[in-house]
Amino acid sequence: MILAGIDEAGYGPLLGPLVVGCCAFEVTDGDSAADELPCLWKRLRKLVSKHRAKNGKKLHVNDSKLVYSAGLGVKELERSILAILATSQTRSRAAHARDTRAPAAHSCGEHVCDELDTLLATVAGHATNDLRGYPWYLPYPGERFPLEQDLTPIRLFANALKAEMDKAHLRCVYLAARVVPEQQFNQMLDATRNKGSALFSTAVVHLDHLIRIYGHQGLVIFCDRQGGREHYGALLRLMFEDWSFEVTKELDGHSEYKLLRAGHVVRIIFCEKAEAQCMPVALASMLSKYLREALMGRFNAYWSAMLPELTPTAGYYTDGVRFLNDIDVKRRELGIEDAQLIRSR
Repeated sequence: MILAGIDEAGYGPLLGPLVVGCCAFEVTDGDSAADELPCLWKRLRKLVSKHRAKNGKKLHVNDSKLVYSAGLGVKELERSILAILATSQTRSRAAHARDTRAPAAHSCGEHVCDELDTLLATVAGHATNDLRGYPWYLPYPGERFPLEQDLTPIRLFANALKAEMDKAHLRCVYLAARVVPEQQFNQMLDATRNKGSALFSTAVVHLDHLIRIYGHQGLVIFCDRQGGREHYGALLRLMFEDWSFEVTKELDGHSEYKLLRAGHVVRIIFCEKAEAQCMPVALASMLSKYLREALMGRFNAYWSAMLPELTPTAGYYTDGVRFLNDIDVKRRELGIEDAQLIRSR
């Protein structure tokens, strides 16, 4: 079976990109039709934990809000994401090149990416051209990568993790993100007139990819709730017309659906706090947060180079307004339009 998860970071801020991540694991033992889904945390408990390990012997994998903090920085996010990515066995770049609908160029193979641009090309290849149109998302002098970790320990840990995954009959087959910079996000809002719809239409790119590639392998997809939406049946029915469609349940905080075709069943589950129930959702959340934080690092470096006394921002509304006031004169000197810098909702 394939167990997949989708989650986002950056839905609410005034500045910076929206990132929607996706992670999928292949589970090669057990009954894929069983109602009780495998717990990947339990299978990988020797090296992966929901909780922070003080001795550093386990990866911390959970909701990104629990793994990341302004005080701790991205250190644990980075270690977990780069180690998981280094174990992943996704489709080759050549296969990706033949499939223009695929969201990303996929895995670094069995090595760790050594530049942020390499990571972006690997997990969010669709966005590389878009990001070049923003001077604040270009590499800056002295940029280091990884941001807060060293590569050698990550490589060593990834080797051990890959061996543990093999014992547990697990493979990470997909780790990717959709990165939507400010101007593209505003264009989506203009088209949909609804912020939740813009988020859902971004997540659907992952859904479509998963169903096309893995729909015959007992696919189960967990998604965190999309912008407060509770019912998804009508949208899914329209998007996947070549599948039969069933509503399993639509309750407060939990909606579940089935797609059926030629004896294959795809389960799609939207629920609150999905990242606590499904490890691929937690990893999707962590990938999204890590990429957003990395790009916001570039964002702040760009503006600080021109205004050395400027206090950096995470981009959320109140502090984002302060930041815009602080850079107002400079950005107007540079001729930067509001639509390229400021998210309209």
